[in-house]
Amino acid sequence: MHGHGLGSHCDELLGREKIAALARAARKGRLTVAIDDARNTKELSQAAQAANSKLEVLIEVDVGMGRGGVRSVEEAVDLAQHVAKLPGLRFRGLQGYEGHCMHETDRAVRTRKAMAAMDYVGSVIDRLAAAGFPCEVVSAGGTGTYDITGRNPRVTEIQAGSYVFMDNFHGNLVPGFSRALTVLGTVVIHHGNTIVLDSGRKSVEIDFVLPTMVDYPFYQARYFAEEHALFDVDDRCHLKLGDTVELTPGYAPTTVNLYDAYHVVEKDVVTDIWPIIPRGAGHGGFLNN
Repeated sequence: MHGHGLGSHCDELLGREKIAALARAARKGRLTVAIDDARNTKELSQAAQAANSKLEVLIEVDVGMGRGGVRSVEEAVDLAQHVAKLPGLRFRGLQGYEGHCMHETDRAVRTRKAMAAMDYVGSVIDRLAAAGFPCEVVSAGGTGTYDITGRNPRVTEIQAGSYVFMDNFHGNLVPGFSRALTVLGTVVIHHGNTIVLDSGRKSVEIDFVLPTMVDYPFYQARYFAEEHALFDVDDRCHLKLGDTVELTPGYAPTTVNLYDAYHVVEKDVVTDIWPIIPRGAGHGGFLNN
């Protein structure tokens, strides 16, 4: 995205080489980085000055996830004041990702938790504004809460990404999106009511929710080993040895990261191959810029 002039955002980044690469990339277009610790901002400022660039920062707020983010309104104000003193950095707003809500399968519970998280973000916005730091950007939400957090008028951007492909995990949370991403496997064993595919844990993500066969979604996998997936089937299954099978991943984000490219299929014809560039520096990623 950044390489094509669309701007980009990254979470907290530490390490001199990584920060230097970030600052150099910021010469080519707007880059925003999340921060939650004043110690990190010194390196960011020094790198931006050395690269003659400007880094925009979002203060990450812990809204209940218990991972990253400042833990109080006062910490957010103190950090904004600290950033204001550092050359090469510009305060732009907040990040308040409510990832802990994404695993709530009960819609009412998910809604209540997401709204509580955004209420807290609102209190931080108000205190920052009173201290002279209005928030241009308030980044929050994901595929699982896009239609909850996205209705909050104070949120300016949603961090949803999985909706592009969907998977079994997110599809169970927010119906209405087609599931476009599949992994191709082959039937390598078929004994009675058991079939084995050559698509195990090295081929498809199984955390949260198990993958399913596109043409036989009613069959649940017995287990996924490293190299194989075992399904219990019945007379409705007409698969034979050597047949190919499309699997819908249980979780798309970490399935995509296993591959170097997407094979784009339209009407059963491969029409294009798209490289998966953001896998890392060794795959044409950020540090090569």
